[in-house]
Amino acid sequence: MVETSEYNAKRRLWAEHAIWSPSEHPWVKLNTDGSWLRGTSAMGLGGAIRDWAGMWRGGFSRGVLHGDALCAELLALEDGLAFCWEGGFRKVSCECDCLGAVTLFQDRPMDRDYLHKHYDVIRRIKGMLAREWIVHVSHIPREINSVAHTLAN
Repeated sequence: MVETSEYNAKRRLWAEHAIWSPSEHPWVKLNTDGSWLRGTSAMGLGGAIRDWAGMWRGGFSRGVLHGDALCAELLALEDGLAFCWEGGFRKVSCECDCLGAVTLFQDRPMDRDYLHKHYDVIRRIKGMLAREWIVHVSHIPREINSVAHTLAN
């Protein structure tokens, strides 16, 4: 009982400090999330773009009939990057709560990417990241990604 109370107290303290923060001027922040329903394999994708003042600059949400959890996260990232590019944003800080997706785009050997189940989506995203812009993809806790999570669901 005491251990549970301590755990809950620490958890609340951490959750109170886990807040979304805007990017620095002139960057925009893109938050993406994907959701997946195990029973039907249906996916939801969503994301939000906000500027350095935290002002809403755009968002997206759509459903896809078939896939898996990682595919949903990757497709949400792809949609978000496309939205940013088309919107003329050239300095983008992208945050995602899926560590598996984020690590695919950080410094690592790419010689075996073609073996990945979602190689086509990974290749498209890497092509987008290679454009003439600056994009940082980073992992954040799920609690900070609530706007994108709501759009994905």
